[in-house]
Amino acid sequence: MVLVERHAILAELTTLLEDSAQGNGRVAVLSGGIASGKTAVLRQFEECARQAGASLLRSSGAPNERTLRFGVIEQLFLGVPAIPETSAVLASLSESNRFDSDPSSADRDEERLAREICVRLLDLSRTRPLVITVDDHQFTDSASVRVLTYLQHRIASSPIMLLLSRRVDEPSRLVPQPLREPHTRCFAVAPLSLSGVEQFLSQRTSPADAARLAPWCHDLTGGNPLLLHGILDDIAANAGAAASGVGNPQAGDSFARAVLACLHRGGSHLVDTARALAVLSEFVTPSLLARFLDLRSSKVSGTLRALEVAGLTDGYRFRHAGTRKIVLDELSAEERAALNLRAAELLHQDGAAPSDIVGYLLAAGEAEEPWAVDVLQAAADHAVVYAEQVLALGDVEEAVRYLEFASQACGDERQRAALTSRLAWVQWLINPAAASRHHGPLQAALDKGLLGDREAMRLVRSLVWHGRELEAAQALDCVGGRADDTGQVDAYERELTQKWVTWCSPEVMARKDRAGVLTPPPLGRTPRTSGTDMRGGRAPGTAAALEGAERILQGARVLETPVAAVACALHELLVAEKTERAKYWCDELLRKAERYRATTWRAVLLDCRAAISLRLGDLADAERYARTALSLLSVQSWGVVIGSPLSHLVQATTMMGKLDEAAQHIDRAVPPAMVNTRYQLRYLTARGHFYLATDRPHAALVDFQAVGDLAVKWNLDDPATVAWRGDMAQALARIGRTDRARELIDAQLVLIGSGLARARGISLGILASLSDVKQRLAMLGEAADLLQEGGDRYQLARTFAELEQVWQIFGELERARLIRRRALQLAKRCEATWLYDRLSTNRDPLMSATPTREEPENMALLSEAEKRVATLAALGRTNREIGRRLHITVSTVEQHLTRVYRKLNIKRRTDLPVVMPVDIADTA
Repeated sequence: MVLVERHAILAELTTLLEDSAQGNGRVAVLSGGIASGKTAVLRQFEECARQAGASLLRSSGAPNERTLRFGVIEQLFLGVPAIPETSAVLASLSESNRFDSDPSSADRDEERLAREICVRLLDLSRTRPLVITVDDHQFTDSASVRVLTYLQHRIASSPIMLLLSRRVDEPSRLVPQPLREPHTRCFAVAPLSLSGVEQFLSQRTSPADAARLAPWCHDLTGGNPLLLHGILDDIAANAGAAASGVGNPQAGDSFARAVLACLHRGGSHLVDTARALAVLSEFVTPSLLARFLDLRSSKVSGTLRALEVAGLTDGYRFRHAGTRKIVLDELSAEERAALNLRAAELLHQDGAAPSDIVGYLLAAGEAEEPWAVDVLQAAADHAVVYAEQVLALGDVEEAVRYLEFASQACGDERQRAALTSRLAWVQWLINPAAASRHHGPLQAALDKGLLGDREAMRLVRSLVWHGRELEAAQALDCVGGRADDTGQVDAYERELTQKWVTWCSPEVMARKDRAGVLTPPPLGRTPRTSGTDMRGGRAPGTAAALEGAERILQGARVLETPVAAVACALHELLVAEKTERAKYWCDELLRKAERYRATTWRAVLLDCRAAISLRLGDLADAERYARTALSLLSVQSWGVVIGSPLSHLVQATTMMGKLDEAAQHIDRAVPPAMVNTRYQLRYLTARGHFYLATDRPHAALVDFQAVGDLAVKWNLDDPATVAWRGDMAQALARIGRTDRARELIDAQLVLIGSGLARARGISLGILASLSDVKQRLAMLGEAADLLQEGGDRYQLARTFAELEQVWQIFGELERARLIRRRALQLAKRCEATWLYDRLSTNRDPLMSATPTREEPENMALLSEAEKRVATLAALGRTNREIGRRLHITVSTVEQHLTRVYRKLNIKRRTDLPVVMPVDIADTA
């Protein structure tokens, strides 16, 4: 790689070389930071000297060779041919190891030998110019320094050039006075400038990328070439995003290795100082740093200067936030603990607040010193405050650490119970399995009356989540109607807990009902027309219920609102078929959960999103959301709730025709406690449909019957949520029991009433399959209208597929082709492969020639009236049927269609898009 911003130094060094060759001896000193490129300049100059015909003697200092007498000088002579002068010098050096042990005698012998070596070097320069280079000469042993000092005094009229390199933070080992003589020059090898960094980058990236990345790289490295090499290696390793102009590159493993190489090149003092800066962080001051390192302030100042010149720090802060982690990660657990304890002790001595010290004690682990115990006790209250602060910033894991410390250090039993409850609540946000380890202590605290109403209700919800129904029921017995310390029962927490327990585990609430202790809010439902449930309470789906759900979702706070409340509110919207509203709120809350890194929230919301996608017929999205949700939490963390995402995944893969994958998901083990929860209903329903898809109707019938029995037992017999009658009807029809199937679907239609388009559309489709072909046409037509209104593309595709068969029976082949095309488009969009393949079998030429575009770009040109007409025409309605439905004449229908064809640039009815942006409710 070509040197950057070093050409001026090389040019001056070349001039000095030419002067020395004329008998005007020269001394040059290169000074620079760690890895600044001094050695690269020195090696480049050595090549120039060779090409100029000079004799070259080279050596390097090393920290571990400072005590090796004449070590640097010996390197010089080892690199030249064996001639009398060099052989004599090497022999003398060998003798130097046998100097008299008497210090004064040894010093005289060393001085004599140093003068003799200097004479030999001068003799070497008589045949041709001599160049001597010493890299890192700050590590030169004292005996070699004596030789170089003598030589420096005597080369003024000799063809010798002496080139030394040293670290800028280390003083020269030569006598200061000669360095100021006319034949001596000093050069500073400075870090690369911004333009220099750009030139450096352009050697391995494109000019455009070099210009774009240069400011970021300069800020990150301070112009240090070694660090820049690390960044370039990381760019090459991640060539996709960083090097092609998408955002800034990320400092990776290569940069980390370069940072550590810089530190260790600087020696142990530099490494220790960097570690001290990393540990002390924002508390670092010059005096505290010196005490931490047990060094003089002057020594620390020099080391800090070296770190800054090396591009690693800016003052007392690392240039790159990741550098602190790189430095700390190199430490062993024992080393890190010792350094954190050292920092805590020094801060305590300086009178720092306990809240400033507690983090170090936490990182150090147990601290048995008396002062540490006092600090821990004083810091408990501060730890709670800090936990809430870091929690508000989204650092849940850090909040858990502070709360764990606070609960352990707290001396008051009641306060410790409250802290443990808070800890379990926060921990649940990222790992419910870890939070469950607090169940025992919290149950004991509840028995002693140490928990307030809110803490008790949180415990009940967590117990139910993990399928511990008996313990949840006992916990509810302990709570009863007891008030907390303030004399107030938290009504919101109680209502929320009752609703969640009823939702998740109706068996618990059934026990409480029988005992007369706690009456849950009703979730069952009578026919839609009554507006109340079978217990006389408010029915889900009413205006009041929907308003309450929207209010919960609008005010939901990731760190405070239980996700159970959010899941129940989203379910309320789905029951009422407000699917788009549910989708909007779910996506909004998912963004919040990601911001706070609340894993459990994300997992539950992704599961809700899978349910929403299934309602819309977006099967691929449903599969992706359910699969991601399952991956975020372990089986233990999911508890009994795992039945929900698992059911959605089975349902999605079955509907897509991925039956082998669905079978694998069904084979997954589920918690035995799930059998007494609502999730058992979902799981059995999904498994029953898998059995239907794999031609096992008797097995499906068993599952659907079990769902129906549990729904009735738990008073959850609501076809908008658990449509077990329709499911059973499909299984019964497959085994020839059509009369019983028809009874069940008729009962389901009565329960649904007229308010839910999707649920009624699906039920009508099932009833049509059980009816005479003449009745089937009208039922399927109504079902298609309802499903279009309800927004379920998958069920609509299935209904179109059935309609196509009926039109074929009636001999309406053109209409059958049109409907089949609609079904094909929807099946493809839903990724329902099995349905698409069935419809694609034996397609006629007209089918394969039809366009597949669903939404022309000029759709916005249509008026609302034209959209309504076009939508009904796309559904296969005749002009007369469209006129009757919209209360307009056939002539008006024809005029609208003519304008639609012209605006959309199509020629026939079969080219109309299958999905029209129009409210079908207006046309129903």
